[in-house]
Amino acid sequence: MILADKALKDRIIQDHQKAEQAKEWWKEGAWAKIGNRIVIDPFETYALGPCCYDLSVGEEYVSLRNPHVVQPLTEGQHIDIGPSETVLILSKEYICLPKDVLAMIVPRARWICEGTSLSATRIDPTWYGKLLIGFTNLAKNPVALDYGEEFCTCYFMQTSEAETVLTRDKVHFLGRTKIGSIKFTHARQQTLLLPEKVDKDDMEKIVDLYGWPWDVVRGMFLLTQREIGNWIEKEVSSDIVTLATSAATKVAFDKLVDQYNEQTKWTRNLTIGVLTICGTIAAAIIGGVVGLLIYLFT
Repeated sequence: MILADKALKDRIIQDHQKAEQAKEWWKEGAWAKIGNRIVIDPFETYALGPCCYDLSVGEEYVSLRNPHVVQPLTEGQHIDIGPSETVLILSKEYICLPKDVLAMIVPRARWICEGTSLSATRIDPTWYGKLLIGFTNLAKNPVALDYGEEFCTCYFMQTSEAETVLTRDKVHFLGRTKIGSIKFTHARQQTLLLPEKVDKDDMEKIVDLYGWPWDVVRGMFLLTQREIGNWIEKEVSSDIVTLATSAATKVAFDKLVDQYNEQTKWTRNLTIGVLTICGTIAAAIIGGVVGLLIYLFT
């Protein structure tokens, strides 16, 4: 039987100071004091629905893209969750259950309509502590969760009294107030490739791992490559020989002009040199003859 709002209000210890005292009962296993009482701390009246209670975002979270780094969160801050990203969110509320109450965590309809997912999670009788809840963004756009925002719903169900009691030696995170250290079997640090390091094998790995729509992305790359090749062949290849010939002719002509200029310069300099020498010799001869004639006739 699911407990409705009146039954929940009768069982929940709503005062914060009394709730802090009651938490010690669960740690001590004082079941006679606990009876059928429930702790939700802090308790907010607006979060209580007709037969449920909405839990809110607490002060820590972990992204499975960087699973070994706990991120803090305070008033006024929010969690940015990218497409296909999963984050583990610490609840703001500290929950304590008696032996005869089982709770279930389910997603809120508002967030389902945003394209997100939250797997249903049970809270066993005799549990105490904050909850770590997985939240996945299945949408194509990022979503944001504010600190203190209600993001999942908790149903409380009456059961027969449980004989097995949860203990810290069996349930490591019992009494959790922080996320602490988490051991992951499969989650790994996300390492992004540099653009210049990506090759065709990387695309093939993505297609093999994720399938659609990455096969379409791979096909678009190949289609683009073919389209570019066809355009080059049609629009450019026909002019390549002409352009290459013109370029080669220009280079050859420029070289011939340079050679001609060098040769002309060398010939001009040689001619000037020869004429200068000849002029000097002629001047010397004429001067000598004139001198001789003057000597003879004087």
